[in-house]
Amino acid sequence: MAVETEREKLEPDLERIARASLKELGDIRIDDVLSFIDRGIENMPSYMDLYRRWESQQWAVGDLDFSLDRQDWLDASEMDRKATLWSHRLFFNGEERVTSTLAPFVWAAPSPEVEIFLSTQMVDEARHTVFFERWWREVVGTDAPDMETLLRHVRPEVNEGYDTLFYDRLPSTAQRLASNPRDVDAFIEGVTIYHIALTGQRFELESMREMGTTDRGFYRGFTAIARDESRHVNFGIKVLQEAVREDAARFAPIIQKTLVECLPLISNTLDPPDPRYITEYGHTESEILQFAFDSLNKRLRAIGINLAA
Repeated sequence: MAVETEREKLEPDLERIARASLKELGDIRIDDVLSFIDRGIENMPSYMDLYRRWESQQWAVGDLDFSLDRQDWLDASEMDRKATLWSHRLFFNGEERVTSTLAPFVWAAPSPEVEIFLSTQMVDEARHTVFFERWWREVVGTDAPDMETLLRHVRPEVNEGYDTLFYDRLPSTAQRLASNPRDVDAFIEGVTIYHIALTGQRFELESMREMGTTDRGFYRGFTAIARDESRHVNFGIKVLQEAVREDAARFAPIIQKTLVECLPLISNTLDPPDPRYITEYGHTESEILQFAFDSLNKRLRAIGINLAA
């Protein structure tokens, strides 16, 4: 006989976002999606709650229509195109890098529930990678015969922080776990890198809303990605919170050290080759970083640590 599991009860506003289809996500603001993270901090979901969210929040890259996005691209100025390519290069390669290095974390999962959730995250990250490949092929256009060639072609231009984080730090942590799945310290370090660091999704999606382009395939798909990421972040907060409660003397310094080492890399990643890539759209780099650090501090408080320590 199957075991009955009680479905997570969400407040009406969150339930609307949780159940929204791709089309309905065009009417939802990114701040409302990100509210899942803050509400999760207040009322932490279980690993299986997060799994069930994943079940109910499925979406397909193939259901998106990029025809309006393509017309926008053809009509865009040279500066708009350069700014968009800079941003999307970071996301495209970043999603693929996470996809390629997550498997050892599944092997190292400390419980079946954690293993199950991390398996769903691997699927999510693969879908996000496919999303950016399809956007690149149908909106920008490319003659790359396969994804490997395309990724190599669009890899961000020289960016030391990005290269160190995605092509050195993530793979080396994953390799430690692949060599020894019982290395709990490496697992905690990796969860800190994968799940606590922030992206610039909020500002790009808000800019699209201000321009009235929320009916584009990119807006709907990128908002769906943000909803996926809200599950990942809630998961990361829960894992680290439990680790600190179990042994703060051991795990808090690992989390703090990892963040102190990685935050400058993230800051460097957000530094565009041309400041106009950000300022042309009503934002500044300092504004983006301030939002990121404010959000980070909320998460650290939930985990039970602070960066100053």
